[in-house]
Amino acid sequence: MRPLAGPVLLLLIRCATGASQTAPAPSFPIVGPTVIALFPPMTDAELDKNPDMNEVLGDFQLYASRAGPRLKQAGIDFEVASTVKFKVRDGSVVRAFKTGKVGVGYYFVAPGKPPHVEYGVHDDLDILDIARKYFQLPIPAA
Repeated sequence: MRPLAGPVLLLLIRCATGASQTAPAPSFPIVGPTVIALFPPMTDAELDKNPDMNEVLGDFQLYASRAGPRLKQAGIDFEVASTVKFKVRDGSVVRAFKTGKVGVGYYFVAPGKPPHVEYGVHDDLDILDIARKYFQLPIPAA
């Protein structure tokens, strides 16, 4: 069994998931290579009723917290969003994205390049490998 995310990471999930599900979709300016790690907003009551989703979100947060600093070190913007829809702005072009049923995943995008989406929870090494291939950048694994 994998270790749980720990109190600080679970607190981040609890804080992020307390937001209203009717909030306006966030918008992200794309000025360079960007990864948007996303998960659905859930209330504390929903998480309490669904321990499997609670564990999924704990794993998601753990791996995102490990991959994020390494991506940033490689010059890749890394965002974590508790949302099922968002917009990206690439210059004057605005694109809307909706996650669908899975809700958990990673949106890879760079200026002038079509986005690449990976659904589900990926560990930090997988996230780095996908980013390395999509962005064609040398990203150290450790």
